[in-house]
Amino acid sequence: MIKSFADRLIAQIIRAEEWLFANPKIVLGMILLVTLGFAAAIPQLKVYSDFSDLLPQNHPYIKTYNQLKENFGGANMVVMAVEVKEGTIFNNDTLKLIEKATQGVDNLPSVNHNLVSSLTHRSSRKIYLDETGAFLSDTFYDSNNGELSEAQLTQLQKDVTANPTIYGLLVSPDMKAALIKAQLNEGDIDYEKTFGALMQLRSELTDDKHNLYTTGNPVLTGWVYTYLDQLVAIMAYTLALLTLLLIVYFRRFYGIALPLLGIALSSIWGLGFMAMVGINLEPLSLPIPFLIAARATSHGVQLVVRYYEELAIVKNGKKAARNALEALFRPGSLAIIVDALGIAVLVLGAAPFNYKLGIAAGFWGFSVIFTVHFMVPLALTILPQPKNTKNENQGIRDALGSITSKTVARFNGALTVLIATVAFSAAGLYYVKDVQMGESEPGSPILNRDHDYNLGTKAINDLFPGSEELHVLARTAEKGGIKRPEVMAAIEKFQAHMLSDPELGGTKAIPGVVRVVNRLLHNDDPRWAQLPDNEAEVGGLMFAYQVSSPIPGALKEFVTPDENEANMVFYYKDHKASTINRIVALAEEGKRIAEAEVPGLTIELGGGIIGVTAAANQALHTDHMIIIPAVMIMAFTLVMVYYRSVHAGWLMIMPMLFATLMTYAYMGAFGIGISVNTVPVIAVGVGVGIDYAVYFMDRIREEMHVVKNIKQAVINAVASTGYAVSFTAATLIAGVVLWIFMSDLRFQSDAAVLLSFMLIVNAIAAMLIVPAWCVVFKPRFVMGEVRQEKAQAADLKLAKAA
Repeated sequence: MIKSFADRLIAQIIRAEEWLFANPKIVLGMILLVTLGFAAAIPQLKVYSDFSDLLPQNHPYIKTYNQLKENFGGANMVVMAVEVKEGTIFNNDTLKLIEKATQGVDNLPSVNHNLVSSLTHRSSRKIYLDETGAFLSDTFYDSNNGELSEAQLTQLQKDVTANPTIYGLLVSPDMKAALIKAQLNEGDIDYEKTFGALMQLRSELTDDKHNLYTTGNPVLTGWVYTYLDQLVAIMAYTLALLTLLLIVYFRRFYGIALPLLGIALSSIWGLGFMAMVGINLEPLSLPIPFLIAARATSHGVQLVVRYYEELAIVKNGKKAARNALEALFRPGSLAIIVDALGIAVLVLGAAPFNYKLGIAAGFWGFSVIFTVHFMVPLALTILPQPKNTKNENQGIRDALGSITSKTVARFNGALTVLIATVAFSAAGLYYVKDVQMGESEPGSPILNRDHDYNLGTKAINDLFPGSEELHVLARTAEKGGIKRPEVMAAIEKFQAHMLSDPELGGTKAIPGVVRVVNRLLHNDDPRWAQLPDNEAEVGGLMFAYQVSSPIPGALKEFVTPDENEANMVFYYKDHKASTINRIVALAEEGKRIAEAEVPGLTIELGGGIIGVTAAANQALHTDHMIIIPAVMIMAFTLVMVYYRSVHAGWLMIMPMLFATLMTYAYMGAFGIGISVNTVPVIAVGVGVGIDYAVYFMDRIREEMHVVKNIKQAVINAVASTGYAVSFTAATLIAGVVLWIFMSDLRFQSDAAVLLSFMLIVNAIAAMLIVPAWCVVFKPRFVMGEVRQEKAQAADLKLAKAA
């Protein structure tokens, strides 16, 4: 059945090839018209980051997060810290600065004004009883009251120390710093505008007596936006480098112009398609589409190289172009299709980011068939024939053939290569175990370790219990259920359970408020800082807290208006994969205990940056176990069907498996975690290997049917295709290498290093493993004397002539 399908497929491919060369101008005209259509759409392309795109929306944690953010705030939080260089913050100058910072943050674009927290904000209040026993509250600090006396400053410090929702959370334990925190409305975030306003505010507040630090996802995204001009410059320099490589390699006009035209056309198709279907271009994913464009160059190079080879033999431009496409049409088409499908497999990822990237990059990769694979040889048929028909690179090819004849073309040399492959694979397994799902270090790996953002994040986490929050939702089936004493006790028990983690910096929840109010009601006697034993009294204390505040929603950060949902907040210093794994395991255990002890109570993770990152990491593990094997299985299946040989499928994925294993070993050795940004990089890098391997295998088969000797076939294949593959590998590396040295975004630099490593290993694996395997095992589909595809082609031509 497979052979029958493959026969029909090859027959259709041959007919398509015949039609293309019979109508080159029509095909080129259609490509031009489609290109113009896509070009017209490019101005509508949007370049921005969408936080929700990075989250696996079907994960239970994200479903909880989406509910939490409506009532208690999300993970898109701006955090600013004001640190005094000498003394404590309890002086008039520093308090005025904190007040200005609070007002400035509250006025940032996209800020949810009901979810701003600061020592000087109206929502931070000191509760007390007046002489009649009524509950009242005041702000801790009001700049309209003028400067405070020393006695008032001392009292303010005492009031802060006595309030567990302020001390340690908004004021540092050493009293040297204060935090200002603000949630952003996620459906209406202009990151660039918000970040610009924040940086302007920070500039206005800077003086020689204080340090100001900023952190949070909107700040990180804003910093990324500041590098867009640099990214454009890197792409321009990369294009210049690719042009230089083409000039050095070909030194002929067609060899330079046609691959560059392929880059232009494929980029227009890819970007235009994204604009047409409404997919935004994510700044952090820019190396991936640029690599796809570079891969378009590599296919163009293969075609032009083969054209010049054929031109040196047949001395006829149209015949040479026809021969080049006949030789590379099938392996090239197969490689491009596998490439495109390998990227499109990203749609299986849980995050919308992966889905969008899979659709856009998959189409972009597939478009190379039209913008390069058809365009280049068809253009060569209608362009004037070059006057010089000599193959200028024959000397280098002869050298490659000579080296191959003494190494991998010999049985012992080929066997050595295969044994070395097994040895390297075994060594790589040692490092693979160290690869983590998620971030492997504090701060953000997107930026350099000494970047203002990472330094600010470190400073804030050193001063405070932590800027990284985990939100946990406690829910009851009935309204008002949170007021039940057993529910309050369960929430506190869950908090105590989480506090068994020594790295937890602090926690905040409604029982703490109830205890403080109860103590105040009893003459501020610490012995009364306890939870009442009946629902009515708990409700009364909560009501007293609310009426003491002149602003509505005093309990909004703790409970919903229906009082059936309560928010617990836990503060940590980082969101490394190891930290999150520990937190989640502890929280899930606490959840089971609480739900078992209190009927009708459910505990749900996970808001805050800790919760959404935990969901992303768990989804990544699933995605990773699906996407990478899917690429391998798909490549194996397509090659097996196309060549009608299981052995062919295995031979093609073997270099991919080796290169992928070495990639994970590299990541484990250098501490690169698997994140939502690195999975696409790995998937793209895995797909690259099939290009090299297919071209090599097909050339060995072709040479075998001419020379009838596997050793000589390998020598000829490496001498011709090996040189072209070496150059195409160089062009692909050139497509990403400048990101290593020129990008100030560490993620892009690290991704470029990772991609360069994968490209090099893939090229080496294809150039050594494929020939070595053919020499040692002599696969039947390579050694066969009759090439059925050529027989079919001859039959088709005879039938057409008749």
